[in-house]
Formats: sequence, structure tokens, C-alpha cells
Amino acid sequence: MNDTVAVALITSLSTLSAAGLAGVASAWVAGRQLRHQSALAREERAERRAVDHREMRRDVYEKFLSQADAAYRVLDNGWFALPFTELRRWEAGFAARRALDEAYIRVQLVGPDDVAERGAEVLRSIGDEFRLHARIVDGSPDAAGNAADLEPSARSGALRARVASSTEFVTVARRALGGELSATRTEPSTAPAHTSSTEAPGVWP
Repeated sequence: MNDTVAVALITSLSTLSAAGLAGVASAWVAGRQLRHQSALAREERAERRAVDHREMRRDVYEKFLSQADAAYRVLDNGWFALPFTELRRWEAGFAARRALDEAYIRVQLVGPDDVAERGAEVLRSIGDEFRLHARIVDGSPDAAGNAADLEPSARSGALRARVASSTEFVTVARRALGGELSATRTEPSTAPAHTSSTEAPGVWP
């Protein structure tokens, strides 16, 4: 093999080697970019799922608080209702508690457990207040006053229970949402209901 042929072969091999190395380097860079883009896409999807889940939780919590407040308002009407024999008492109380039960089921589904537990406390507190009101009303069927006047201490205790259970729910709900909860109402109704004797239904299913 003469020198010219040898030089040509060496040059060709060098060119091929350089091209191969460049191809490998290019493929490595492209692969790295693709892996980085894939990782970013996964992170974005995970963040989007987390945001969507947090939004869903907030909506569920706000709905539950709204239904709890609706039940409190029905109870307020019942505490100050005259006369006790109002025919709509069963319907109003049953509808309020049924809507609250349905809202609570969603709280259980979205969790977490501590929020569901505090939601159960709200349910129990409201159920206890309905039963307390019923006891007072059933025990004084011919009384001239309303239930709040008959046993003011009972109503005061019921209002304290409202605040305690609802505040605890809001506290754990905010923690679950990372400190964010802009519910329609985050505090239970504690103000007396001012209604006429012909408009306010008594309530205790």
C-alpha cells in the first residue's frame, strides 16, 4: 500500500469516527432533552392533578359548610317559632338534615380522615340540637312562649356546640387545603332568627 492510499484511508477513518462521535453526542443531547421534557411534563401533570384535587376538596368543604349553615338557620327558626304546632316542622328539618348528610358523604370521599372526622362532629352536633329542640317542644305542647324562651340555657349550650364543632372543621379543612378555605360561611349562625309566628316552622325530624 503506497503512502497516498494509506493517507486516504486514515483520513476516511478519521472522518467516519468524527461523524460517529458527533452522532452519538447529538443523540445523547437529544435524549437528555427528551428525558428532561418528559420529566417536566410529568411534574406539570402531577401539579395539575394536585391543584384539581385541592379545588375539588375546597368545593366539597364549602358545600358542606353551606348546608350546615342552612341547617342552623332552620334550627334558629324552630327555636323562635310560634306556634309549636306548625305543620311544616318535619319537612324543613328533614330536608335540611338530608342535604347535610349528602354533603357529608362527599367530604368522606375526598378526605382526608381528620376532616371527615370533624365533619362527623358537625353532623352529631346538629342532630343533637334537633333532638334537644324536639324535647323542649314536646315537653311543653301548650306553652305560650317559644323554645328559646322556655330553656334559654339549652339554646346557649347549643350555640356553643355549633361554634366548637364548626370551628374545628374549618381548622382541619384549611390545613388540608394548605391554609386556603374561602367558604360561603365558615362560622355557624348564632344570631336569633326574627320571624313571625305565622312564618317560622318548628324543626325536629
